[in-house]
Amino acid sequence: MVSGDRGRLRELIGNTVLFAFGTLGVKLVSFVLMPLYTTVMTVEEYGVAELANNSTEVLLPVMSLGAVEALYRFSIDEEVQKRSLFTNSVILLAGGAVCVGVMCAVARVALGYTFALPVFVLFASVCSYKATAQFARGCGHVKRYVLYGMTNAIALLATTYWLVVHAGGGVSGYLWSYSIAHFAASAIAFVASREFRFLSWSSVDLTLLKRMLGYSLPLVPNLIAWWVVSISGRYIVLWCCGAGDAGIFTAASKLPAVINLGTSVFQLAWQYSASKAIGSPGSGVFFVRVLRGYAWAVLLLSGAVIALSRQISSLLLRSDFGVAWRYVPLLMLAAAFGALSIFFESFYQALMDNRMLMVSTLVGAVVNVIVGMLLSMAAGLWGAVFGMLSAYVVMFGIRAYDIRRRMSLPMTGLRIYRQLALVGVIAGVSSFEASPLSVSVTGASVLLLLLSDLGIVSALRNEARVWINTRVGRGVA
Repeated sequence: MVSGDRGRLRELIGNTVLFAFGTLGVKLVSFVLMPLYTTVMTVEEYGVAELANNSTEVLLPVMSLGAVEALYRFSIDEEVQKRSLFTNSVILLAGGAVCVGVMCAVARVALGYTFALPVFVLFASVCSYKATAQFARGCGHVKRYVLYGMTNAIALLATTYWLVVHAGGGVSGYLWSYSIAHFAASAIAFVASREFRFLSWSSVDLTLLKRMLGYSLPLVPNLIAWWVVSISGRYIVLWCCGAGDAGIFTAASKLPAVINLGTSVFQLAWQYSASKAIGSPGSGVFFVRVLRGYAWAVLLLSGAVIALSRQISSLLLRSDFGVAWRYVPLLMLAAAFGALSIFFESFYQALMDNRMLMVSTLVGAVVNVIVGMLLSMAAGLWGAVFGMLSAYVVMFGIRAYDIRRRMSLPMTGLRIYRQLALVGVIAGVSSFEASPLSVSVTGASVLLLLLSDLGIVSALRNEARVWINTRVGRGVA
């Protein structure tokens, strides 16, 4: 492996570890807060609060025209004027906040919506935090970015206890606690990364703004379509099969979140590395090496989790939800295809051409809805499962073909297809009752997955040997 690739890989791995630390820290705080919410808030209050909170995440890219995504991607490029970039992004986000403010005012006056003010403030705080944190991340302040996320989580923990538990603020307390945490973290990021230097109204650049919108606008329908692919299965089951089956489908969808969490952490680091390396000498070889390692790790983890899905489901699911284990293997297979399609997503962002990214996601959303609805009418929950699996397979196929056509990556893809076939065998066998034959087939398939890329296995063994020798040498010294 050439020294340039080794340096890139070490940076990628280091950033992934840092993002994992920050992401898992935030998830841990969210886990700690759940008992507090469910203890002091009613089911109705928590439902209203969660709906309002989630709505801001959906509204952000739509109302700001994808400003945050453009801010991050363009901040990676050294030739872009950071002052103009940051100022342009703030203007787009401020415009989005004004639009949401008008919507909230109308909702308050016309519909009597009680939480209009806290929802507006929450949206403004999300804009503030996303802008400052993503700008710091794009400028290479990875450790600070993780610190800002941890600061946000700790502030949320403190304000939630004070406003929701101690003061009994209910929905308003819930929303205000998030707003205060976002504003606190964004203020620290604004000062610690000295982002105030880049805010100058005289630096507005309309040419750059046009480039930013050309990059970000296709991402808006892409984000909406991705939400359709990820969530629509639950509504299809609810409409075709009823609330009980919808609950089972939702429960079965929780285990694939393990894959989604891991890939989302890696994606934070990979998007930065891909954008920095794109177009440089030897980048194609570097991309293929990362893809080999990523595919091997993701598919091996997916195969192992699928093989143990019934045992894991028996620990996590109780009573009437126990039947959900049958649907976990194919949903995990869908998550594996989704993880691979997300890997190729970073190439579109690195190339600053998101049109085919948008097209692939829209096609996936249409496939999910059509296949899911048609099959659910005849096969119940299995219809929604196959609809989701079909959507991710189609998205992966479109993106893999298009990226290979654009970038001429030095790879055949046969190894990944063999690995996917093995995961498919494991998922198919694990969807039925266990038998000695099925256990043997599953175990053999997992072993073949482990050994499916001996180059990766050998590299990991060598790295482990070097690490052990280094530690032993330090101990002797």
